[in-house]
Amino acid sequence: MPEDLTDAVIKKQGYVKNEVHKMKTMLIGDIPDINIGKHCKEPYQCDYYEHCRKHIPENSVFSLKGNGPDKYELYRQGIIRLEDVPLDILPRAQSMQLEGYLHKKNVFNKEEVKNFLGRLWYPMSFFDFETTYMVPVPMFNGTRPYQQVPFQYSLHVQDKEGAELKHFEYLGQAGKDPRRELVEKMLNDIPENSCVLAYNMTFEKDRLKDLKEWFPEYADKIDIIITNMRDLIVPFRSKIIYHWQLNGSFSLKDVLPALVPELSYEGMGVSNGEMASSTWLSMMEMKDDEIEKARKALLEYCGLDTLAMVKILEEIKEMLNE
Repeated sequence: MPEDLTDAVIKKQGYVKNEVHKMKTMLIGDIPDINIGKHCKEPYQCDYYEHCRKHIPENSVFSLKGNGPDKYELYRQGIIRLEDVPLDILPRAQSMQLEGYLHKKNVFNKEEVKNFLGRLWYPMSFFDFETTYMVPVPMFNGTRPYQQVPFQYSLHVQDKEGAELKHFEYLGQAGKDPRRELVEKMLNDIPENSCVLAYNMTFEKDRLKDLKEWFPEYADKIDIIITNMRDLIVPFRSKIIYHWQLNGSFSLKDVLPALVPELSYEGMGVSNGEMASSTWLSMMEMKDDEIEKARKALLEYCGLDTLAMVKILEEIKEMLNE
């Protein structure tokens, strides 16, 4: 139900006026003599975040990924460079990152990798969605505020190990609700009882659950895909595979160049999910030749996401046999 917030907004006007006055007063004065700390990002990142960190080297204590000792406490103790961080105070994941940085040390746990590969089967489908921005005003009927709507997917399929790859893809027309066309093509393209590999599969699973709500007539088929989904991020997130060039990360954009350096997102017209979303929305205002160029860029980007998974899995298998 709509709610009248006029009175609440009016009551806030005095507060806003006071806050604006305090901000203007602050800008008139000198740069505050305040050292960096958690306040630089909480509750929001300061616009001067990078300016105040000009003295921090590229590889510093703040480069450590994940949970561990308080980085600002180490900084206050004078431990700033990554090579100055004591190894014995770090948990396993951060120790790997530091040893990788210092000694170019890689990790490959063969037994755990075998266990992971043993949970996969053929036919194997490598799958990836691209989605709209999380906008407050729903774009299509039946969607919620901030709901991500898939408008594109890429799918590489391998019927058996070593078989020729088959590629399927879908890209909706900008401004037109793509959901029904997408789900029907997707269900036709993914082989029955296929092992469906995604990278960070929670995202793909959540989109599939949304598609179930929108199209309950396809719920059983979508449930099978969800049940058969496996996550290629697992060996990297769990650190049973770690390459020193990852610098503690396990994102696809970092894993790909470390394991498969001949493939890269650099120089692409679309090179990340945010660009994909904005490009698709922008196509509504483009001319025909611009639309064709944008569609090509979107297809190349999403296609590389699934091809990257194919090549990473191939590299894992080669490493296992070394």
